[in-house]
Amino acid sequence: MMGPRPSTPPSGGERLDCPYSCGWDVVHACDYRCPYCFFLPSWTTHAAQTNGRHLGCSREDWLAFWDRCFEQLGPFRIEIAGGEPFCHPDLVFLVREISRRHRILLVTNLSVDTREILAEFDPARVAFSVSFHPSHARGEELLAKLRGLQQAGFETAASIVAYPPHFSRLAGWLAAFADAGLRCGLNPFQGSFAGREYPQAYTAEESAFLRRGSPPDAMSLRLRQERPRGRLCSAGSRYFRLWPDGSIHRCCAATELGLPPLGHIRDRVVPVTAAAAPCPADRCFAPNELACLLEAR
Repeated sequence: MMGPRPSTPPSGGERLDCPYSCGWDVVHACDYRCPYCFFLPSWTTHAAQTNGRHLGCSREDWLAFWDRCFEQLGPFRIEIAGGEPFCHPDLVFLVREISRRHRILLVTNLSVDTREILAEFDPARVAFSVSFHPSHARGEELLAKLRGLQQAGFETAASIVAYPPHFSRLAGWLAAFADAGLRCGLNPFQGSFAGREYPQAYTAEESAFLRRGSPPDAMSLRLRQERPRGRLCSAGSRYFRLWPDGSIHRCCAATELGLPPLGHIRDRVVPVTAAAAPCPADRCFAPNELACLLEAR
């Protein structure tokens, strides 16, 4: 195992403002089975297909792709998620190497031994967005891990899904994170519970609670009180989403609608368009993609 390495100094023409960004589902597998997870049906009915999507691309494929991105477009802000990204066998290697040129946000449940992270990752290049799942993790243990990351210099934030059975405890959990000096946001539940469809089924009081500390436009879209269809969006021009199989898509909504990929990581040219385009979907639920929609106004 390699020890900590210093931040990579900017080379000749490196742009540190990272005008391009990406949401990368590095693997569609997870060590948790949270009741509100939108992947749960696929994990039970199409387990082999879902969990094996990442096997079509090697670590060399990914490194070559991110080198091309840097050479053609400059450094990216890459949000790596899943599933649980640490289920990918090459995750530590990939983050360590790719972060030499790009900046990375890891979206993780942090069920791993954080000593591996502290030894391998550079806090000047890698940050963490940690999801708290009360059905699988103890809050005290997760807070201890988060404090350890902060003390090592990693930028760290947390999030919780506002699952209806958990709603009465959300305020207490948010207070515990705040007392520890950690930012924690709420993600609206997307799905069915007790015969009701969420997020539309949240009461007015619950919706108001979810809006606290969140940009109003973003939460209105996440609660499906507004529709993104037809609004100008920079997804596909300044942002794209990667699937574990190496396919490149405009955004989550594009894959949900069954729209064809923009390309593949083995293509010679990184497939981005010159300008923003109207959103093709009736809902937008990924925070990083909502930013594309709102910034393109």
